[in-house]
Amino acid sequence: MGFLSEDKKDKLNSFVKFVKKELGIKNLPTISIQPNRDGLKTTAHYDYTKENKIVRVYGRNRALVDIMRSVAHELVHHKQFEEGRLDGPQPPDIGGEIEDEANAKAGQHIKMYAKIDPTIYDE
Repeated sequence: MGFLSEDKKDKLNSFVKFVKKELGIKNLPTISIQPNRDGLKTTAHYDYTKENKIVRVYGRNRALVDIMRSVAHELVHHKQFEEGRLDGPQPPDIGGEIEDEANAKAGQHIKMYAKIDPTIYDE
């Protein structure tokens, strides 16, 4: 993550801990903030079908708060996996209960965390 400053890395790590606690995640997946898309079709991806759970987020030239939102969105999907709600075929990536929940909760967690650290918007 050489393209992210130490300050941004610290803020991101703090945010991940916050979201983990808020969602009640048992085991965090590996989180990789990438300087390139490297196989990502969108800005982020979580593959719950693999044994090693990894959240991959494209981070270069994106505001910290946008990276955080992507991470939170994928962590909601991880929580859905832990709850057994992602068994079966891949849910739709546009609309539907699973995706709508991830979008809504990601936005909520950004707003909640901004009350703790409003500097996440400083870019």
